[in-house]
Amino acid sequence: MIRVMIVDDSALVRRIASDILTSDPEIQVVATAAQAEFALPKLEKERPDVITLDLEMPGMGGLEAIRRIMATHPTPIVVLSAHAQKGAELTLQALDLGAVDFVLKPSNSLSGGIPVIAKELIEKVKIAARVVFRGGLGAATPAAGGAPREPLPPPVPEAPVRVAPPSREGFEYELVAIGTSTGGPVALKTVLTMFSGDLPVGIVVVQHMPPVFTRAFAERLNSCCRIAVKEAENGDPILPGRVLLAPGNWHMTVSRFGKEPRVLLHQEENVNGHRPSVDVLMHSVAREYGGRAIGVIMTGMGKDGAEGLHELRKRGGHVIAQNKESSVIYGMNKEVVQNGDAHEVIPVEVIGARIQERLRGRTPARKAV
Repeated sequence: MIRVMIVDDSALVRRIASDILTSDPEIQVVATAAQAEFALPKLEKERPDVITLDLEMPGMGGLEAIRRIMATHPTPIVVLSAHAQKGAELTLQALDLGAVDFVLKPSNSLSGGIPVIAKELIEKVKIAARVVFRGGLGAATPAAGGAPREPLPPPVPEAPVRVAPPSREGFEYELVAIGTSTGGPVALKTVLTMFSGDLPVGIVVVQHMPPVFTRAFAERLNSCCRIAVKEAENGDPILPGRVLLAPGNWHMTVSRFGKEPRVLLHQEENVNGHRPSVDVLMHSVAREYGGRAIGVIMTGMGKDGAEGLHELRKRGGHVIAQNKESSVIYGMNKEVVQNGDAHEVIPVEVIGARIQERLRGRTPARKAV
């Protein structure tokens, strides 16, 4: 059973969230709290595996609660977030502080949007329960220090890592494409802040994230990176030293037709359950750039990106996968590794440096604006 604590100042939200979660036979709600101050003392007693947390509450705010939880009882947190710009900004701060993921409250009323969020909330709580904290978060598992549990079954041996044959060194790469999902905001920040302002190629990124949030995320990255970061608009040129982030609810592709490469946006059907989809982007990168592109796949649930990166690898592109140990969720990147399409399987902390090594010899570019 996955033990969950619900923290929200709304009694209606607490009741509805509890009803949603307990409708799943694998989930048990062990505690609720109307304020963070009431929740913190319950951590020691109830030992939840996952916490759902509202960010805007009276008294201690959600961000301060996350700081204290991670300092004392590191526990996976799923944020219940508002749709508005302020909600997006607070949620991104929460992810920086250690929250695993977020679920959007319906924009009108929670009671009117139960079917919309029920499946997503259950799914994300189950994903969060699998997260293992390391290093600065106390090297704790989600159940660390908790009430006695039944012994876990022996782990199923994983298939050995298959690494693709080496791609060409010193090749004139012209584009970097990155795909990620759960855990991606922190992973992307880790990678993009490694780049100098004169990066000689452009970068295109798909991060599974809803509208409003992608714009706030791009602005947040732009404020802390030496390269420019913006939410992509249809027809935006791909410029050296600039990152284009696919907007929520829009697929993004690349095109080299005409005088300069550009990104194109469209709203065709979801792919692998997502829009934007990493596969949609990577298939277009493989088609337009082939061996002149570097593809990167990082933390996230599911298999989005696996087919597109398989095609990119077949066409000569260089593929980098984030390793299991540094991933919040080893899913999307695991698919690429198990398919044998990754040339390198490395920690997120060194992905930026490896990309720059691959780009060595390219003419430095001025920072895009």
